[in-house]
Amino acid sequence: MKVKYLDKFYVAGLTVRTNNKIELDEQEAKIPDLCQRYLDENIERKTFNKSKSMAMYGVYNKYENDVNSDYDYTIGVEVTKAKNAITIEKDKYLVFSKEGEIPEVVIETWKDIWNYFASENCEYERSYNFDFEKYEKEDEIEIYISIK
Repeated sequence: MKVKYLDKFYVAGLTVRTNNKIELDEQEAKIPDLCQRYLDENIERKTFNKSKSMAMYGVYNKYENDVNSDYDYTIGVEVTKAKNAITIEKDKYLVFSKEGEIPEVVIETWKDIWNYFASENCEYERSYNFDFEKYEKEDEIEIYISIK
């Protein structure tokens, strides 16, 4: 893991309101259905003002409170204009990277993140502004966690 500072950028796509309790229940989980809808309806192809980045994003924001509260999840791509997009403000992030098969590697990386922030050795505090998964390669994930 490493600390990165990112400038403001925009992501456009589909959004759902959920929480981790719902997402850990295979029958109730909303994110897999949202991702499938994004692919089935070819939303990426219909997105205007796409940036040159080929990365796909899974953005977590509008946290009610903390890891156990409701949040918005958006699957999408980076765009060049703020219209109909989420503005991810300039911020400081702790980045976790892992290689492996999706979706298993995503679940494993989130477990690493939760374990890190629950440990006594944790050097950082989450700010619950914007967290996001970045998919640039087929078998690799980067998860950016906003920190204070």
